[in-house]
Amino acid sequence: MMFVPITATPFPHSGYCELLPCKKLAPYVRCFWASWNEKGVAPSPEMKKAQSVIIPDLCSDIIVITDGAERTEDGRVISSIDFCGVNDKMFWSGHSPDFNRQIFGIRFYSWQASHFSDEPLSKTTNGYFDLRSHFNTAEKLLRQKISPVMTLHDFKIAAEDALLALLARPAQKVPAQNHLVLDSIIQMISTCGSQNLSSLLKDIHTSERQLERLFENTLSLSPKKVSSLIRYQSLWQNVCRSDSFDIQDAVYAYGYFDQAHLLNDFKKFHGMSLGEAKQLSNACRNFTIQKSQTIL
Repeated sequence: MMFVPITATPFPHSGYCELLPCKKLAPYVRCFWASWNEKGVAPSPEMKKAQSVIIPDLCSDIIVITDGAERTEDGRVISSIDFCGVNDKMFWSGHSPDFNRQIFGIRFYSWQASHFSDEPLSKTTNGYFDLRSHFNTAEKLLRQKISPVMTLHDFKIAAEDALLALLARPAQKVPAQNHLVLDSIIQMISTCGSQNLSSLLKDIHTSERQLERLFENTLSLSPKKVSSLIRYQSLWQNVCRSDSFDIQDAVYAYGYFDQAHLLNDFKKFHGMSLGEAKQLSNACRNFTIQKSQTIL
């Protein structure tokens, strides 16, 4: 199953870094990430705007915020540990001016996050919660292992220890998992979200009502919405990774009626036109390249 969700600014850029999980956690965790404000760096308005765009990526995150004196034990604290549910629409993220604030995250594939929770994740779409409201056991484990003074590498090691311990819990301690959810996701990914629901239901041998209930408990989205988001993300990945993106080829590949249908669908999820999205993504990448050349 090859599906790697990406953000609005998927290229390496200033003030943000990702690390991939260990092999055992790879089916569950997209990445571990960190973001921070770099001193002495004056990003352009375009870069600030690009970094503030949060697009639907079919992921949900545990987010750890640390504040205080930079890289010193004195006064540095973990401000909060929260859970950001899966999003089905773009939103603008606030940008902290504090240069000593560091944010660490565990980005889950949304259909796998409930393996680490204490209860079903229904009604968490587009929500932001204190981690204890859905992941009380995970919150306690993370508190024991993470430190206010840590690098992303330190955070990854500590978080992986916690997540592996959660995976080892007895089945009765974990929200009920159903193979039909994963079977459906695999089928949706294999067709880039272009298969209609009636055809999917025949392939996985279940009813629409049952699948709706299972998807709501597991990732708080309907099967139809998940399929649409997989198609949108597949398109965005194609746009970002292809040197010769052809919109007519994409119309056919992703099952759109025509070019207008593709462009309207993209704007509905991304919050801006395809051209504007590419421009903002490139602005962030170009700023990082210029900064690296200045340092060298």
